[in-house]
Amino acid sequence: MRTTVELSDPVYKRLKAAAVDRGMRGFSPIVEEALSEYFQGELDRVRRVNAIAAARGAWGDMDVEQWERERKEAWATWKLPPS
Repeated sequence: MRTTVELSDPVYKRLKAAAVDRGMRGFSPIVEEALSEYFQGELDRVRRVNAIAAARGAWGDMDVEQWERERKEAWATWKLPPS
């Protein structure tokens, strides 16, 4: 599908140069590739946010207490180099 996209001069020049470097007459494949990667990144970001939201509250109070105990024990036995 044809569409019009406005680009700043520096971006247009870089895009045109990239197309020339790849031996292309136009730059539609580069734009399509970039947009596909962008949308995949957005999809991945949404999945991460949803996974984090789903995990909220997954630890109960006892889990937190146990983790804190183990953390404190680990720090208490941590050997620091002489200063």
